Amino acid sequence: MQKKKTEEIVVDKRPTMAEWPVRIWAMEEIPEIFDLEARKSMKGTFNQYHMVYSPIRRTAPDSFEYMFGYGEGEIFYLKNEKNKVRRIVLKCSQIEEIYTQRELLNAKIIVKYKADLQDRELETLEFPYIPSVYYLYDPFLNWMLGLDQEFVPALAEQAHPRPEKLYKESPVMYNYVLAAYRLGDCIGDYKYTSEQHRHKWMPWKKVLEEWLEVPMSRGTFTLHSLEYLTECGYLELRNKNVAVQLKKQ
Repeated sequence: MQKKKTEEIVVDKRPTMAEWPVRIWAMEEIPEIFDLEARKSMKGTFNQYHMVYSPIRRTAPDSFEYMFGYGEGEIFYLKNEKNKVRRIVLKCSQIEEIYTQRELLNAKIIVKYKADLQDRELETLEFPYIPSVYYLYDPFLNWMLGLDQEFVPALAEQAHPRPEKLYKESPVMYNYVLAAYRLGDCIGDYKYTSEQHRHKWMPWKKVLEEWLEVPMSRGTFTLHSLEYLTECGYLELRNKNVAVQLKKQ
């Protein structure tokens, strides 16, 4: 008697295109649940803002539905919490730190801000997205840092190349440090450290964890890398009060 083969069911957890964040090009494209709060949040006309809508990802347990808009020196953030909308509006001057994370099919911008300028504690806003739609989130990151939305770090580096010494120390850090040009025109001093660990699930395998800290003219850039995870930090921000004029599209 032949034994039955056990079939392994593989669940595809990749997001479908219906779950991708999208640019909102007209007021009528705003999802109904967010429409009223979005209208309340705008200082001026629709054309003075860039807006993005992110649907929930059914394959991601921690996913949530949200939208945001930015322009006129402000950000408004709307989150669907059990069919009730949480609304937060903050000025660029309230932002203290910005972080980006990327790991495989997941990416995120994390904004740390002061709800009140007298507060010591920082509040947090998270903007999770799929790396494939970086073209919606990179301009937002650039804008928050007082840059032109179309700023490209790789082009900025051409005038003042990255230190060759860093490439010899870590090709990974050398690659990702391009993002530091969002905080200045030139990379000078930096602090690089690394540590080896045993792999959590494969003890015989070693993995390298790396950190980089780079002082720049408009703040401090930090970088952390561990296997598939890459985290960038934009700290001690200067010129954060600059409200860059949005490009009309």
